Amino acid sequence: MAIPTDPPAPPSAPASPPAPASPLAPLAPCRELWFVRPGLVEVRLGAPPREPGAGEIVARALASGISQGTELLLYRGEGPTPFDPSLDAPGAPTYPRRYGYAWVGEVVARGEGAAFAPGDRVFALAPHGDVHVLGPDAARGLPRSIPAERAVLAANLETAVTCVWDAGVGLGDVVVVLGGGVVGLLVVALARRAGAAEVRLVEPSERRRQAGLALGAAAAARPEDDRPRGDADVVIAATGDPAELDRAIAHAGREATVTVASFYGARTSPVALGAEFHRRRLRLRASQVSTLPPERAPRWDPARRFALVRALLEDAALDALLDPPVPLDAAPRLYAALAAEPGARLLSVFQYGSRHTANT
Repeated sequence: MAIPTDPPAPPSAPASPPAPASPLAPLAPCRELWFVRPGLVEVRLGAPPREPGAGEIVARALASGISQGTELLLYRGEGPTPFDPSLDAPGAPTYPRRYGYAWVGEVVARGEGAAFAPGDRVFALAPHGDVHVLGPDAARGLPRSIPAERAVLAANLETAVTCVWDAGVGLGDVVVVLGGGVVGLLVVALARRAGAAEVRLVEPSERRRQAGLALGAAAAARPEDDRPRGDADVVIAATGDPAELDRAIAHAGREATVTVASFYGARTSPVALGAEFHRRRLRLRASQVSTLPPERAPRWDPARRFALVRALLEDAALDALLDPPVPLDAAPRLYAALAAEPGARLLSVFQYGSRHTANT
């Protein structure tokens, strides 16, 4: 007699393939640089990045640069309130806050319709930190032919280009640049490219004076050795010190323009406008990178200006403005050193190649 058996089990359904790992998974936790209060910065661990929405990208940091003049105002508590209306949301507090605007990264994820793909390099006016989710208008593409460390100069180059335009540097002009920070040194180089016959730099730091000579300055003097001649067609004040405006006026020739590239923040100083400024019929002009000079606005826009900056960044001579990269976790020590000796360095660059324990 046959023994009944159970019917064979139906074949099992094939196992579902595992869900692909999110490209964002390796990015957590993310470090962020915070200005906590005057004299104190911290590297904190922030939330992992969210998935990008339509038109957005997620990019991980390769390098970011410290804009020393502006960021030291924040570090020292010498900035205005609000601190930076060009970058801040309305009502943003001065402290605690994130800041920075010279950030270079590589795209790791993209939302539907985004202009950039994974692997693309981008520049953004974004704070120091490991990762950013960037909207459609927040990222500018960079070719891989430009090293990431040099690319952080894009922000300062935009400022310097705008300053040279605002100053009206022309063929054959005599130009005096006061202040050899990164913006001042870039102005030296760009003024020569714009056709200036002679560029003279006034700067207390020996290292910065030598950099200015290498970038095309005909002479570079210490302030105590400076002898204004009242002959300059264009004077550009980039010291960050409003007291130096008297020196700028002393250098300017008749009907000349003195252009202020510096962001003075809350700092003020008396300026003598009753003598040579008045008699020489001088013009005092502010330069600010967030808008284009009105005489160029009908033909130029920020995208065209950045295309010029991108072309300028191909010049390897700009590497002379970069100090050796510093790990992001060393930020507290670096800002303290910059505040103690502001003229000792050129452009300080954060590197993001490794992770360390952050302050919490």
